Amino acid sequence: MDNADAGARLENLDQRVDRVEQILPTLATKDDLQRAIEPLATKEELRRAIEPLATKEELRRAIEPLATKAQVAELDGRLQGLDQRLVEVSQALNQRLVEVRVMIEAQRSDIQLLAEHVVRLSTKGSAGPP
Repeated sequence: MDNADAGARLENLDQRVDRVEQILPTLATKDDLQRAIEPLATKEELRRAIEPLATKEELRRAIEPLATKAQVAELDGRLQGLDQRLVEVSQALNQRLVEVRVMIEAQRSDIQLLAEHVVRLSTKGSAGPP
């Protein structure tokens, strides 16, 4: 290796050292890393936190009695049928109510005629000789 080649290599090495020296201040130290992990939970703390949570098996047992999507869909269909029947019954009741109102009005009219007739008869009887 000649002097020019060795000089180029030394220059290259100096440039690399300069770049490393610029990066070094930005890197975390061991103390920085220790301070960063101090507030994190330990394995034991995580175990204690997880312990009261339900297991997969416990969740399965809890979910078992709940309705399936198919059962919910079936119930929904039944409810829609009941809703339709309720509308039909409501319409029938409204129609019957109209009929009853018409009958009441007819009876009122008949009662009015009878009352007028009774008044006429009572006035004729009181105006005539005893």
